[in-house]
Amino acid sequence: MNRLSWWLILAQFRTRRAATLLSMLAIALGVALGYAIHLINDAALADFSRAMQTVQGNPDAVLAARDSAGSVPLASINEIARDPAVLLVAAVIESRVRLDSSPTPLRLIGIDVFSAAALMPRLLPRHDGRAGSAHILAGGVYASPALLEKFGLHPGSAVTLQRGDQDWHAIIAGDLPATGPDDLLLVADIAWVQEHFGPANAVSEGRIRLEPDTDPAAWRTALEQRLPSGLLLRMADDDGVRVSNLSRAYRVNLNVLALVALLTGAFLVFATQLSAVAQRSTQFALLGVLGLSPRMRLLQVLLEGLAIGVPGALLGLGLGYLLALAFTQILGGDLGGGYFTGSAPIIVPAPVPALGFLALGCAASLAGACYPAYLNRQQALAQALQTGFAQRPRGSDPTATSQPLLPALLAIGALALTQAPPWFDLPLGGYAAIGLVLLIGIASAPPLTRQVFGHLAGRALPAPQQIALQNVAQAPLLAQVAASGLIVSFALTASMVIMVSSFRVAVDRWLDDILPAPLYLRSRATPLPAEVLAALLQADTPFARVERMAQGSLTIDAQRPNVALLVREIERGNPSARLPFSGELVAAPPDMAVVWISEALHEIYRIVPGQILHLPLLGSEVEVFVGGVWRDYSRQFGALVISREDYEHLGGRFQPTDLALWPRAGQEAAAATWLAPYAGRHGLELSEAAEIRRLSLSIFDKSFAVTYALEAAAMLIGLFGLAVTLAASVWLRARELATLGALGFDRRMLSQAVMLEGALIACVGLLVGLACGVAIGAILTHVINPQSFHWRMPLSIPWSTLLAGAGLTLAAAILASHYAARQVTRLPLAQVLASAH
Repeated sequence: MNRLSWWLILAQFRTRRAATLLSMLAIALGVALGYAIHLINDAALADFSRAMQTVQGNPDAVLAARDSAGSVPLASINEIARDPAVLLVAAVIESRVRLDSSPTPLRLIGIDVFSAAALMPRLLPRHDGRAGSAHILAGGVYASPALLEKFGLHPGSAVTLQRGDQDWHAIIAGDLPATGPDDLLLVADIAWVQEHFGPANAVSEGRIRLEPDTDPAAWRTALEQRLPSGLLLRMADDDGVRVSNLSRAYRVNLNVLALVALLTGAFLVFATQLSAVAQRSTQFALLGVLGLSPRMRLLQVLLEGLAIGVPGALLGLGLGYLLALAFTQILGGDLGGGYFTGSAPIIVPAPVPALGFLALGCAASLAGACYPAYLNRQQALAQALQTGFAQRPRGSDPTATSQPLLPALLAIGALALTQAPPWFDLPLGGYAAIGLVLLIGIASAPPLTRQVFGHLAGRALPAPQQIALQNVAQAPLLAQVAASGLIVSFALTASMVIMVSSFRVAVDRWLDDILPAPLYLRSRATPLPAEVLAALLQADTPFARVERMAQGSLTIDAQRPNVALLVREIERGNPSARLPFSGELVAAPPDMAVVWISEALHEIYRIVPGQILHLPLLGSEVEVFVGGVWRDYSRQFGALVISREDYEHLGGRFQPTDLALWPRAGQEAAAATWLAPYAGRHGLELSEAAEIRRLSLSIFDKSFAVTYALEAAAMLIGLFGLAVTLAASVWLRARELATLGALGFDRRMLSQAVMLEGALIACVGLLVGLACGVAIGAILTHVINPQSFHWRMPLSIPWSTLLAGAGLTLAAAILASHYAARQVTRLPLAQVLASAH
């Protein structure tokens, strides 16, 4: 039996080289995309965690302010240090500075070198003799090797560190040998950092090491009860979850797209195995007569499917590794998503995930072979020996698929799933609804085909068209398989085009709302120098109007990324003049500060307009009124806006980081020239609104580069499936076509009939696929995106792009059917007719 089984597998591979190879490549493509995404994500998260560990070390807990403008009082640090459960507290000051007016802000970390040795060993400096007497306790600054290389510095170099109006002239005293190749860090003694950049009598964080016998959970609970409301205690596990949550939704969506490619590969295996079973039905029947049991015939087809899946999956693992290397160089470690900017991690494969993806590829090929194996088991041996493959299994009702009950039930289920809330913070209901929509398309295609083409077949038409219409109207199994392949592939492609187009149109319109000024000046999260702000107040400046904005962040949940805090010069009574609101505004009480939250903040934390929010701000917990929800496509984890007036009334210090500038009429060029010296002297970024728009849309397109590749892969697999199934259909109908030839059909007429049949099947697949694609696009836009990325947008269907894509796909389908038509012209008609007796 083993010899027979392998002989049948090798015979299939020899006689069906093209179809088998395409099936292997389809499985390989699905495995490669999934494995590449896994490798990149795993490496990027590991690289990001390593960078965090370099800066933060290995504390059991971290005490920090909830507000980026806040700090931890030294009194709180000293109180925790006296706790019997605490072994060590390392105080840290972290600030953003510019190095010699560079436009890129750098991290400056102030440490106590003695406590850092226990908690943050990778930040320990190495003194260099070229720096002379400058060392860490004497005000020396130490730079990571990556920073020294980037700026062309060396130990002993004199540098100027700038933050707003504060300057620190220092000497590079050495390097940080344990930092990574991408770490741009500066380290100095905490007292010197506090002296030059503050904060006074406070630090940024306290990193805590507990006694070995301490219960961390109980200690945390006890400490949090007496902590001031403006402080937050993060445990080690919180940081791990926080890093994972940073790109979790993006990773899950990419993996789902890769799974879609793998499932379309399984569909091509299905088409290949079904046509192989159909073509060899007589041989399998003969083996059955000779004693091969139905169970063995079923296992044989499954084994043949596995024989396609194993080499395909192995090829996919190798291809996935190469794709991971290429993607990290081209798109970065976040595949263009913007989560780990500048990260180009090292790809290190691990055996367990590789085995998992190998098993996934094999499972996909087995799934594709299941129904053909079932049909092979159900074939009546006598019928198969006499007439060949029966395209309907025994006991099936040919009218069953015409009943609309199944599509209707699936539609109700899909609609119900779209209303389901996210499960585990993921849109699992939306993904299930997409699967049901595809099933609806596949289930509705046969009855629709019979109704439409059966009606057309009743009309007086030329013989080739009549034959093609009748064949399609009868919808034999292989024709249904070919149409289903195009339905799935075109539906997925069309849905992604609709989702991306809706997103891009929404972002384009949103940019119009948030970029009202012609010019923008920014300092990348460091305060703007007072010299620039004072110069803009002079009467002779070429600007008619200047708006200032300060950026910060808040920690609402220790296991989620920070929420952006934007302090803007905005009219409290008319915020819609500057913010694109997505709902009604609610008037705030006159004696209460008002904030306006982004859609992401509304979705993640379930905050609604009119709610009184207890906000960790300015070192305490303040009550603010939520006045409305505005649309923001740049901050996935939420943002809130507060007016400068309310912020200063609460006791905050307004330190602008960004400026929006309106030049006077006719002085646009003079305005840019006037700003250029300040931008160069202080390392500021000066950009036109059109340039920001172009860059933003370019980043958008880059983040969807992998999506476009998956769309193309899905369409190619669908077209391959059409070519394979049409060729198998021609072979199965050899006697029928030979009879037509004997009745007067020449080779051109037969070829036209087969090509028209392929075109009609493609039209069915494209039309049903387009309808399913619009439905899936709506689910992606209105369910998947809000639940994954917390962004809402109107549905925008690019009909011209979809119709052009459908036209190109139809042309490609006709070319694919031309291959089957060539098979017709090669049929030895006399020999086929003779073999029928």
